[in-house]
Amino acid sequence: MPLTTIIHPYTAYDHWANGLFLDRLEKESDDVLDRQAPSSFPSLRTTLLHIRDAEHVWLCRLSGTPHRWPAEEAVDLGSVRRHLQAFHDHVLGLDETELAHVHAYQDLRGNTHRQTAWQMIMHCCNHSTQHRGQVITQMRQLGLEEVPATDLVRFWRMRSAERP
Repeated sequence: MPLTTIIHPYTAYDHWANGLFLDRLEKESDDVLDRQAPSSFPSLRTTLLHIRDAEHVWLCRLSGTPHRWPAEEAVDLGSVRRHLQAFHDHVLGLDETELAHVHAYQDLRGNTHRQTAWQMIMHCCNHSTQHRGQVITQMRQLGLEEVPATDLVRFWRMRSAERP
């Protein structure tokens, strides 16, 4: 099975799921986004910014460009959306050869690692899934309703329904 058959839809799923949370949380005030709701990060905003910053770092590793942490100083959800879109667009532009390419990169502590692009992408998508689960918990702690349903099977069913 070609790598693009797995990686491209999985990346599209990750982007769809992250987008559902951004769509929902853009309706909330800054006060709600910044209110304490402890998980791995202290608030909804800091959790979403962590997802943004991580995807930025992995995109830079994939493209061989220098990264910064945080990805930018802006803390608005539009900034999160822009960086997630850039990761999504880059990955969907990769072909089989590029997905199989082994990248050497340094982690945030300076340790050197070598991994294929597809492994790096799978890690990044899985990382987002972990933190989306924490966003759900934080939303419930804050009493927010209309928590997005982002199960992978829901994404597959939606895509199947869109095809003739």
